[in-house]
Amino acid sequence: MTQRDIDLALDIVREALPHLGIPRHLCTRKLSPAGRVLGQYRWHSDTLRLNPRYLARLSDDDALDLLDTMIHELLHKASPLWKQLRDSFRPHPDIWLSCERLVAEVGPLYLARRRAEVEA
Repeated sequence: MTQRDIDLALDIVREALPHLGIPRHLCTRKLSPAGRVLGQYRWHSDTLRLNPRYLARLSDDDALDLLDTMIHELLHKASPLWKQLRDSFRPHPDIWLSCERLVAEVGPLYLARRRAEVEA
């Protein structure tokens, strides 16, 4: 589903997690597909960067990983600027735990809509 998986994940966030907000820009070109970085939130340009590997055909597990990466980065966006800067340089288990909880909450809806689009 490629770009549609990303768009669908953004739709789910808009509907179910509006407090996270959607950045003005989305970029899938700046991160290396072979690199370890799957996502970044750039506060100064309000840009969500996603690894271009998410543009490939995704399995359900890969699609959930995309949703997880997106929510993780949007949790950074929803954090105060001082925390965004601090978390750039250190582990942030609070973000990981919140992300895990939110993905468990909205992941089934995401996968159901994704499957419905494939079947339609």
